[in-house]
Amino acid sequence: MVGRTTTRIVRAAPLACALVLLLVQSAAAASLSVEGTCFASGQQVVVTGTTFTALAAVTIGGDVAATAQADAAGTFRVPIAAPAVAGLGPHTVTVTAVDGANAANTATLRLDVVRAAFGSNLPIAGRPHDTTTWRFAGFAPGRPIYVHFLLGGRSRGDYRFGVARGACGTLTAEAPRIPGVRALQPGRWTLKLDQRKTYRVSTPGSAATFRILRRTGDDGGDGRDRGGGGRRSAR
Repeated sequence: MVGRTTTRIVRAAPLACALVLLLVQSAAAASLSVEGTCFASGQQVVVTGTTFTALAAVTIGGDVAATAQADAAGTFRVPIAAPAVAGLGPHTVTVTAVDGANAANTATLRLDVVRAAFGSNLPIAGRPHDTTTWRFAGFAPGRPIYVHFLLGGRSRGDYRFGVARGACGTLTAEAPRIPGVRALQPGRWTLKLDQRKTYRVSTPGSAATFRILRRTGDDGGDGRDRGGGGRRSAR
């Protein structure tokens, strides 16, 4: 009799373990994930959801709006556009997902978003040689940020601001409005921001145009037009 009782307990143990494992699995919360750590406004981001009800419709909300359909395993993948953010960034935005078959089964994901890749406040309006504050976001972390100035299609100067830091590649630096250019001339200029020491048109980056004007007067020498006198300002 004792032997039979012992045998029954041993046989029942695996069943009990299986039941516990099943309960733990069914109690797992839904989750969301993406590949990457920082995104530019408008960039396509693929969101992956897991542990939703099999074949349930899923509502995507928060700072975005979309729908998804879970598969038989309760997972889904849906592309969304990173939302627009105010200012240079980075800003944290929220993505939520609600299980259509079980409203209590929800997940939340937070994303860091910048206004644009290779973004800057571009503080070039004013006296070219005056020191100002440059701000950057959306660069590759751990690599230097450079600016290249072109006039008439030719490179006229380069400048290294410093190294981008953090997940969104940010940097704040004090520098002249037009650094690295020895001879300023009136005309329509182009600046390119990238992460290459010397200018190359094919290097990934961002570009902007501005004009340097000749004005009558004397700005103390830094912006003086050596050919005919006068003040220069960028705008």
